Amino acid sequence: MKDCPPGKEFIFKMPDGRIVGRAKNVRELINLIKVAPLESVLFHAKGGHFAPWLSMLGENEIIKKLQQITLNEKTLRVDLLRALKG
Repeated sequence: MKDCPPGKEFIFKMPDGRIVGRAKNVRELINLIKVAPLESVLFHAKGGHFAPWLSMLGENEIIKKLQQITLNEKTLRVDLLRALKG
């Protein structure tokens, strides 16, 4: 599993800017999506923040799966986890 370069971690934030976690690889991103406040997960999903970071890691197949997800508060976390785990 590829780690991102130092200083390029995915930073999970709340809409108000509070940091709630950091991920340096897909495994850590998966773990954060499981535990981060839903408000933070929605913030990043709606903002399209996952794809650029995953692109930096060369995870183009995951990006294709993410593009097929419908933003739904009730299923978003599960849908993201499915896409990330392949």
